[in-house]
Amino acid sequence: MADQDLLTYAQDAASRGDDLFSILGTDATASSSDIRRAFRRKALTAHPDKAGDAYDPQLYERLERARDVLTTAEARAVYDNGMRALLQKRVEREQMSEKRRRLVEDLERREAEAAKRVRMEGGAVGPEAQDMERRAMAARGRAKMEEMRKKREEAEVRERLAGERSAAAAGAAAREAAVPPPKPDATADTTQTQIQKQTQKQTQIPDDGPTPGEQDYDSRIADLEKRLRESQQRKAEKQQRKEERRAEKKTRKGSPQAQAQPHLAHETTHTHNSHHPSAAHAEPQADEDRVSAPGEKTTTTKTTTTVSTESETGAGETGAAETSGAPKASDKFASTLARLRAAQAKREEEKRRAAAA
Repeated sequence: MADQDLLTYAQDAASRGDDLFSILGTDATASSSDIRRAFRRKALTAHPDKAGDAYDPQLYERLERARDVLTTAEARAVYDNGMRALLQKRVEREQMSEKRRRLVEDLERREAEAAKRVRMEGGAVGPEAQDMERRAMAARGRAKMEEMRKKREEAEVRERLAGERSAAAAGAAAREAAVPPPKPDATADTTQTQIQKQTQKQTQIPDDGPTPGEQDYDSRIADLEKRLRESQQRKAEKQQRKEERRAEKKTRKGSPQAQAQPHLAHETTHTHNSHHPSAAHAEPQADEDRVSAPGEKTTTTKTTTTVSTESETGAGETGAAETSGAPKASDKFASTLARLRAAQAKREEEKRRAAAA
C-alpha cells in the first residue's frame, strides 16, 4: 500500500498540472515496465555517479517521485483523477464568459491565500482539511456544470418552439393559399351597377349644340350636294353641246341648199354654237345678206326656216335627253345623299332618346 506522502504528492502534482509522463519521456499509455525503463534511461544522465559536477538533486528527486507515483496503482489513480478534474475545469473555464472566468479565478485565488494563511498560522494542513477543500471545489464545479446544462436545455427548448411556430405559420399560409377565393355576390354587383348608372345620369352634361364630329358630318353633306349640282350642270352642258353638234351635222348632210351656200350654213352654225348669242348682231348680219344677195332671198329664207326647224327639233331632243338622262346620271349621288341624311336623322334621334333617358 502506498504511503500518504506519495498520495499527497500525486494530488499536488495533479493540482499544479505537472506532467509526470513528460518528465520521464513517455506518455499516458505507458505501462509500469515502460516507466521503469524510461527512468533508467533518464538516470544515466541525472544520477550523481553519472552526472558528476552537473548533478541536479531536484531533477533527480522529481524523476524518482514520478517513477514512484506512476508505478504505484493507488498513487497513479489519484494522479489520473486529479489531471482529469483539472482538464475538465480548464474546459469549463474556456466555455465561460469573460466576467464569470474572472470571478472563478478570483475565488480560487482567495481560497489559495486562505489555505496558505492557515498553514502559516497553524502549521501544515492535514489530509482532512485538504479533502474538505477538494470536496467543496468539486461541489462548486458540479453546481456550475448543472447551471450550464440548464442553460443549454433552455436554449434547445427555445429553438424547438421557434421551429414549431415557423412550421405552423408555413402550414397556415399553405392552407390559405389552397382555399379558393369567395365568389362575388351577384346581387351586390347588380346593385352597384344600378348605382353607377344613376350617378352617370345625374352627372351627364346636357347637349348644347353639335359636336365637332357632327359639324364635320354636316359640312360633308353640304359638300356632296354642291358636287352633285356641279356634276349635273356639267353633264347638261356637255349633252347640249353634243346635241348641237349632231344637229349641225344633220343640217349639212340633208340640205343641198346649205351645201350650195356654205356661208349661210356657217353663219347658222356659228349662231347655234355661241354660248352667248346676240340678237342685235344677228339682225344686221341678215340685212347685209339680203342686200348683197337679193336674188337669193327665197332660198335664204327657206334655208333659215329649215335650220330653225331643225334647231328646234334638236333642242327638243336635247331637252328630252336631258329629261331622260339626267336622273339616271344622278341616281348614285341622290341615293348616297339620302343615306347620309337618314344616318344623320338616326343619330339625332338616338341623341334625343339618350338625353330623355
